[in-house]
Amino acid sequence: MRLKYNLCFIREGDRLLMLNRHKSPLLGLWNGVGGKLEPEESPCESVLREVREETGIILAEAHFGGIVTWEVDGKPSGGMYVYLADMPPGRGKDFDHPVGMAEGILAFKPIEWVIHPDNQGVANHLRHFLQPMLNLEEPREYRCIFRQGQLVECFPLPLEAAYAIGA
Repeated sequence: MRLKYNLCFIREGDRLLMLNRHKSPLLGLWNGVGGKLEPEESPCESVLREVREETGIILAEAHFGGIVTWEVDGKPSGGMYVYLADMPPGRGKDFDHPVGMAEGILAFKPIEWVIHPDNQGVANHLRHFLQPMLNLEEPREYRCIFRQGQLVECFPLPLEAAYAIGA
């Protein structure tokens, strides 16, 4: 099965480059950088392209962290491949202060802030999958269940072979 979206978290030390989105979905919330896969792209090719287009950063590689799928009001509704990457040497200083771009505002945020349970400024399902991925645990599927627009559950599952193409 092929998912439509990808997301990348670019790390420099104890901080992540985050995007505060100007548009729905997740308008006004901080998230990783990503987008839609093109028909002939692999998930990894797609995430490298999206990072380049949205940030100007050219990544040599990205590490496959797993997938996140969601179910909305009882129906499977989509998913994304999630990648992790290290900020290329010398590029992090470009984002020491917030930078406006077409998709929103790019800025570094401390990892502890991003995953803090009281943080209402990030996509609410992010804290359920990001820490295990940052710890470089075995890639998994993280299934997020939404009802009436609210996240009610998010849990890890073994990664099905069909999704392993994200690697």
